[in-house]
Amino acid sequence: MKKLLILAIALIFVATLVIQQSGAQQVNARIWTRGAFGNGLAISQADPMDFELIRIGVAGVKIIMDENETIRKIGILRFGEDKYRLRNVVIGNGSVTADIYYNASQVGSLAIDAYVKGDREIWAGTLTLNGENYNAYVIHAPRFLRPIEKARRIHEYCKNNPVRCRAVIKDVGSIICDPEEDNVTCRDKIKTFCEEHPDDNRCKALRLAYCRTHLEDSTCRAEIRGVCENNATENACNVLGTVYNKNIEKNPEVVRKAPRWLITVRNRLGPQAAA
Repeated sequence: MKKLLILAIALIFVATLVIQQSGAQQVNARIWTRGAFGNGLAISQADPMDFELIRIGVAGVKIIMDENETIRKIGILRFGEDKYRLRNVVIGNGSVTADIYYNASQVGSLAIDAYVKGDREIWAGTLTLNGENYNAYVIHAPRFLRPIEKARRIHEYCKNNPVRCRAVIKDVGSIICDPEEDNVTCRDKIKTFCEEHPDDNRCKALRLAYCRTHLEDSTCRAEIRGVCENNATENACNVLGTVYNKNIEKNPEVVRKAPRWLITVRNRLGPQAAA
């Protein structure tokens, strides 16, 4: 776990370095979206006894640069003792693709998908490096968000969806920001409240609403999985079920080891999802 923490710090450092090279005076960066992140194996497609330990970190890093916000998708690969940068990173809903670079030269590519196994995600796919082809498997490292991080997501959701934000809260209980205060926006008051009360049902509902539309983030998928394990009838489970179902279609045998909640969701979604 310590090495993965170092990997996360390295991602932030790389993002900050890239932006500083552009001439920005003030740069602040933090991981906002997590793609594949963990330790695993790369196994040669030509010889199953030819394998190497790998460590992958892929993330969308939110960068605040001279008061402007942007998200850069970056990644790092450790293949044995060798270090590589990942460029042209694409983080999808349960998928990651990237080109592998050593210094300024492209030396390979990566394409992996997330499969759910119990309460964990396993990333599996292909990796090409220096002319050799590998099957890659990465055990995703779970990440537990701090209350302030959860509150930031809620703030973003309420900023972009103010009407829906109020509706979500009202479905659960009273509006947090009533009565409104002078010089304090509703979303700011919600953010402060949810940072101090992350387990409040209204705050949980807002995080779930945010995560329904951010399934490219592994921490969002983990949050929805936690809900589905206890209540597979939650509508968010349908959305998450379609993400994993795409990968099950690539490897139908996976469904036999899928968690019970996913089987329930697949059956509910009908023949097309269960095919």
